[in-house]
Amino acid sequence: MTASTEESNEIKQYLLGTLSQAARQRVEERLLTEESFYEEVLLGEDELIDQYIYGALSDENREQFEQHFLSTPERQRKLRFGGALSRYIAQKSENAAAPARNRPTTWVGQLHAFWSSQTTWGLRATLALAMIAVIASAALWLSRTTPAPRTFATLTLTISANNRAADGTQASRVKLPLNADALRVSLTLPDQQSHPAGRYRVELVNDNGETKPLAIAGQDTRSVLVLMPAAQLARGQYALKLFTSNAGDTEQRVNGSYFFTVE
Repeated sequence: MTASTEESNEIKQYLLGTLSQAARQRVEERLLTEESFYEEVLLGEDELIDQYIYGALSDENREQFEQHFLSTPERQRKLRFGGALSRYIAQKSENAAAPARNRPTTWVGQLHAFWSSQTTWGLRATLALAMIAVIASAALWLSRTTPAPRTFATLTLTISANNRAADGTQASRVKLPLNADALRVSLTLPDQQSHPAGRYRVELVNDNGETKPLAIAGQDTRSVLVLMPAAQLARGQYALKLFTSNAGDTEQRVNGSYFFTVE
């Protein structure tokens, strides 16, 4: 299903790192739970790379693309592949009869125009062999970078009255499988919090004291479910802080913390 204009704009802002924290959390939650949305984000990556290669990004977006979007090795490889293919087609099309102003502006359009311009069987055969090599390289690249089916490691935690693991609290231990995309944690609510009313908020604290808000993936009368991307969980000890707010939006910290250790 094709994304709406509003959703496409949100995906573009997410990839460029310009979304608000709350909006970014919503996108990351959907990435973990909706396969179709994940595919839309991959398409958004390809479109951004295409716009960057052909100079269609504004100066501000170009800077965000270089500083934020290209922060992962996978996207850097995609950019190199797209750029190499575009240059190959452009070089082979330099002597095409069509005026420059009528030439396609994307590598797909350039490929079609270049193929149509080759009138002899020999030239088309040469092009076909070259494209087979390119496609084979792309297939090898995709086999190395396409993520495995989305899987989760799961953990159920009970709150500790202590606010620090150093106080003698035994932390639950989890070892993330190599193919796990995320850690799904069910936080069992203390008895006094087990009611359907109210909203919850959860913060993740690492062993360096750094705090990060987490998106709530679900809740019921007995537990709150949160999801954490596995790539963001280094080995070490973590604590989860739970906050609740009533109908009047008065927020308070639930006494205690949920502790776990990633091995």
